[in-house]
Amino acid sequence: MTCRLAHAARRFAVVSGLVTAVIVSMTSAHAEERAEKPSVTSANLVVAGTFAAAMLPAGPVTPPALPAMSNDCHAKRAAGDKFRRPLRGLRRAVREGRNPRVLVIGSSSTVGTGASRPANTYVAKLEVDLESAFKGVDFDVFGRGLGGEDAAGQSTRMKPTVEDVKPDLVLWQVGTNDAIGHVDMDSFKACLRKTLAWLADNNFDVVLVDPQYGEKLTRDAFYEQVVVAIAEIAAEKHVLLVDRFEAMRQLARERGDTFYLSADQLHMNDVGHRCMAEQLARAIVSGVLQADGDAVADVHKLTAPAH
Repeated sequence: MTCRLAHAARRFAVVSGLVTAVIVSMTSAHAEERAEKPSVTSANLVVAGTFAAAMLPAGPVTPPALPAMSNDCHAKRAAGDKFRRPLRGLRRAVREGRNPRVLVIGSSSTVGTGASRPANTYVAKLEVDLESAFKGVDFDVFGRGLGGEDAAGQSTRMKPTVEDVKPDLVLWQVGTNDAIGHVDMDSFKACLRKTLAWLADNNFDVVLVDPQYGEKLTRDAFYEQVVVAIAEIAAEKHVLLVDRFEAMRQLARERGDTFYLSADQLHMNDVGHRCMAEQLARAIVSGVLQADGDAVADVHKLTAPAH
């Protein structure tokens, strides 16, 4: 017991900074999430932090705050704020000091279409942004994009791709080609549900990314119906959703489509890829911070005196 208490004292300063970040993250969560679980007060988190310092696994410290968005990419509502979810598997990899593995599966955006060079794709920039946010952690981000592919195709290759990469986080960019191709909506929803259920059954953290916004694309009412359907399934399956569509729509109102879209008015240009990477990194950091907050709260429950 004496050794454990001494160990706690040495680590308390580190964890107390984390607790502060968790407070900031959790108090900004939306009412939809507060309805799902009891709120955790700042006082509870600080008390729990005393014990968490001794009991949480050793490893690199999570960021003290969410990464800031650049001026080009800043929107009133950050793209990861619609549905915040804890990313427990990724948190575990970070705290254990492993090289976290992120699988990005999607269509032409994930291929990098529209970027001027490979280093400017959102997949490449996401790895840089995550390593900047998590100091001392070496992320491996694997892009597995296939141009023109719809959700059914991505679902078919999800299992073998996951088995190959063995990721700590699966990032699924989905819906654009389904919206353009007017797929059957019921089949689309069923595909999302089935694939997300399989990922959940196998304990994979998941982030969904909905389609890009473009004024030309939204002339077709079905396009936004797909965006709404993805949000519904994300809420139903308790999956973190990065609402790329809404974030890009806000930027379009301020700067126009050509600021972040290529000449084809479909694929993102370098700015679009950079903004998407920033939005994803912010959402992922938020998910890890929330998982840390849950862990601290769990420690508090275990150590609280029985009534």
